[in-house]
Amino acid sequence: MIPQKSNYYLELDVHLAPLGFERQIYMQDSFPIWKSKENSIIIQGICLAEFKRLDSGELAAFQQEIVNLRSDGFSAFRIWEDIWNDKKNWILNFLTFRINKPISIFARDTKVVMIAENDARDFANKNHLLGFLKGKTYLACIVPPHRQFRNIASEFVIDGNPLIAIAVFGKDRVFKAENGNAQISAELIQICTDPSVRLVGGLTKLISFYANMHQVDNIMTYSDLEWSGGMAFQKIGFINELMTAPLYFNVLENGKRVLAKDVTTADACNSGNIKSRLLIHGKK
Repeated sequence: MIPQKSNYYLELDVHLAPLGFERQIYMQDSFPIWKSKENSIIIQGICLAEFKRLDSGELAAFQQEIVNLRSDGFSAFRIWEDIWNDKKNWILNFLTFRINKPISIFARDTKVVMIAENDARDFANKNHLLGFLKGKTYLACIVPPHRQFRNIASEFVIDGNPLIAIAVFGKDRVFKAENGNAQISAELIQICTDPSVRLVGGLTKLISFYANMHQVDNIMTYSDLEWSGGMAFQKIGFINELMTAPLYFNVLENGKRVLAKDVTTADACNSGNIKSRLLIHGKK
């Protein structure tokens, strides 16, 4: 059940002000934003009752709005009322580390290993907004014994070694390219790092390990537009292919989302994803 009146925006005021955010009006008849100019971060809050009042034209522009918020070099995140209610502590922890700057760890100080599904699940459920996403292959960046003199710690350990990041890959797929040649494509389903850590070069290291292990031609992934503009992937060579359409949901009384059968009765949506692909060793 969606409340007709909500104190959601007032709650965001209370929690975001200590982090240096000020509420602003983004555009007339749009959802409000909280901006931290010092940290180049924008938060857009989406009240469920207000979303229900959007007409079809406003819905059509909704996806592009989050893209536009990033046009001046700001990081922009879209926070829905129901997601806030369910993941408030995670969101505040995430924002706190974005502002206070996590410690930097270089990929050369880590080692990539394969881990069990249960270990990946525990780590992702604690450190990723969506929780664990199931795949076929689970890799991790751990700090090996000869690098532990740097006092790098983690709540999670693999064989006594601190675990600071994981990557989840799906099943490799074979398809024909435009030139008719067979291509082996991998899917990076999830990348997840301890929010207290900035793992410099970690994404490249995890992807390189998988590509060498499986001898794939390319790796495809999706970036959630509400939380990412895909820049981390673009910086290491991923090329954007398309933006997927938003999915629409009904919000149940327990706060969980289910796919809506009719867009006109939807309580919420996501903002879609950026689909991007990395060619391995220059293959096409």
